[in-house]
Amino acid sequence: MIVNLRCEKCRTVYDFEVGKVSEDSNWNLVFENPTICPNCGVKNKDLLTETGQSQMTAWSFDQQSTK
Repeated sequence: MIVNLRCEKCRTVYDFEVGKVSEDSNWNLVFENPTICPNCGVKNKDLLTETGQSQMTAWSFDQQSTK
């Protein structure tokens, strides 16, 4: 799954192939692939953009409808 993210370090906005998405026991999103900023190279330091939040909301609804 491709998700729109913003790097916490350099603030670059980018799309990233996160692989399979799941949730941990605290309802935090868990991505199969570690995220890497294409601008500064920092790993797993990102935030969802508004677009990314919408993508994850759609994913959540899809997960609920398949249960």
